[in-house]
Amino acid sequence: MTEHGALWQLLLGQADLDLRAVARCLASSFSADGCLVLVVDDTGKDLVVAAAIPPGGANEQALRIPLGYGVAGLVGVNGRAVRLDADSPRNESHRDLMSLASGQTVSRMCLPARGGGEIVAVVSIYRRGSVPFAEADLDAAQRLLDVLGLRLYAQQLQTADPGHRNQRDRLIAQAISAQETERRRIAGDLHDGVTQALVSLNFHLAAAVVSLASNDASFSPTTEEASVQIQSARRLARLAYDETRAAISGLHSPILDDLGLVAALESLTGMVPQLDIEFRATPDERLDEVPDHCAATLYRIAQEAINNVVKHADARRAVLSIRRVSDLIVLAVTDDGAGFDVASVRASRPSALADYYGLSSIAERCALIGASLRIDSVEGRGTAVIVKLPLPTD
Repeated sequence: MTEHGALWQLLLGQADLDLRAVARCLASSFSADGCLVLVVDDTGKDLVVAAAIPPGGANEQALRIPLGYGVAGLVGVNGRAVRLDADSPRNESHRDLMSLASGQTVSRMCLPARGGGEIVAVVSIYRRGSVPFAEADLDAAQRLLDVLGLRLYAQQLQTADPGHRNQRDRLIAQAISAQETERRRIAGDLHDGVTQALVSLNFHLAAAVVSLASNDASFSPTTEEASVQIQSARRLARLAYDETRAAISGLHSPILDDLGLVAALESLTGMVPQLDIEFRATPDERLDEVPDHCAATLYRIAQEAINNVVKHADARRAVLSIRRVSDLIVLAVTDDGAGFDVASVRASRPSALADYYGLSSIAERCALIGASLRIDSVEGRGTAVIVKLPLPTD
């Protein structure tokens, strides 16, 4: 998994947000020496260290940056991300956190994380010495921090007052939508760039083969070898094209946008030629009432469940189904594979079930949208993954 992918999983996971892991992923994603996550404290006047990579011990407790003062303090007030090619913080605790000796400078990005219309944190990503970040780094980091801000704010609401459930759900919907937008952007870039180049390459190679074959009079061992090499290049170009198309489908389903959840789920059954998958859906237009962010999440759950069947179940046949029962949407993936003893696996340790059958990401996605997850399995008789999503009453 890429660092960006690991970061998305952290931001949208079911567990409490691990800010130190977030800081570690941010530093790694941008080839940085370190990262500081500074959150607005309870007074609303200072930024304090919530996580530091590398860890700073007592310096994490000592550093307080008043809002409006210093680079991070200004970002925390005006909300404008900045790049600094050669910065030298004056605060000693700040310098110690960055392991800066006297006279040393850092290149860094300071970016706001917004939630609920307010700035809830400022993140500083830095490289020691003069190793500047690019403008594209700033843009990519800000997209990630927009989701971090939503998650931090949602967590604050949940901690402060359970009555803010509806507002938290709206923020989670925004976070999922942001993730899907990013997936859509990457899929679009691949489609417009890489796949078009591969199609053009294959066309020119095909023209070269035709040209060589038509020149019979001068056909020699050299030209014959060239023809063989071109044919090999064509096969490689086709393989790269097919793999790129598969990657685009994994990133984002255009069918989900154009035709809706039912059509998108049905399309999954044709993407796994090695497995016979039957699709079943209730002929009920009320399935269209699933909110967009929930539809996207259910699609990802089905995608992951089918991947698990292919990888682990040794199954010959599977059934993907979706139906509505009152105000519940029920998504199920069943197979006739090897199965396993759910009770014994769960008894080994609390988290073993998710690890055993590759279900951790499914469990996290279910928790994110408030869906329940049930696993039914019998050794030698297959497995059923059943997700129940309550629809909003409003």
